[in-house]
Amino acid sequence: MTLSLSVEQNGSPCERPSIVIVDHHPLWRSCLARILRDEFRDFAILEIETPHQLDSVVGKAISLATLNIGGAAITDERVLKSLSLLHRLLPDAPLMLLTRLEASTISDAMISEVTRFGVRGYIAHSVSVEIALAALRLVIAGGVYFPRSLDMDCASWVSVSPENIVALQTPIALNGMATALPVIASPANIVFTGRERQVLATLLRGLSNKVIANELNLSQNTVKSHISRIMHKLHAKNRTEAVVLSQHNAHVANGDAQSGISDA
Repeated sequence: MTLSLSVEQNGSPCERPSIVIVDHHPLWRSCLARILRDEFRDFAILEIETPHQLDSVVGKAISLATLNIGGAAITDERVLKSLSLLHRLLPDAPLMLLTRLEASTISDAMISEVTRFGVRGYIAHSVSVEIALAALRLVIAGGVYFPRSLDMDCASWVSVSPENIVALQTPIALNGMATALPVIASPANIVFTGRERQVLATLLRGLSNKVIANELNLSQNTVKSHISRIMHKLHAKNRTEAVVLSQHNAHVANGDAQSGISDA
């Protein structure tokens, strides 16, 4: 199948940042593309069957590329070859894997291997659409989404430093959290202080408390206090839930603003 570009009234793919969907299943690819065009309206959504068709999109502003690997292991030789090609042609674009495998079958060593090719997370087919979209927004924002704990002492990390890894659990696996992300009633009314916004930005990047403290010239206890207040304002049970909720509810707030809905 040839490259499918979406040229819409508010701009062509060349004029906007783009998300590339790589999937040789036409139905799955078109379904995901339809969802993303509705949810990511500032992005052009590009569809290709294989990484070998990437020549058609090289030079565009690619903010994210997703690769559907089906039931293959994430370190399968064919998967690694595809990732190598994607990373070579799109060296600055974060990559996201879509997989039928569950987190329990994906080891830390496997994750370490694929991060060398720019992979910043994976989404299992069993998660809800809300979680998948929140994960995509997180990766586009510069974060990572690996729904299991990582070995922080793994010596084989190359592209991603251990301090920059945040392991986000899917809601069902995280303290009994509900499948659908809760939406804060009035997200636009949440007021963060300037320092809290700085700390939240570092959380979105997956930084540890120690790194946040060094970067913002704060003590680790002060960082913990800011994170605690951020969690309280977002009604989050922990920092990882706060990251997902901040991304999800920021999107809701932006959508309300675009629709002319006032929180006053």
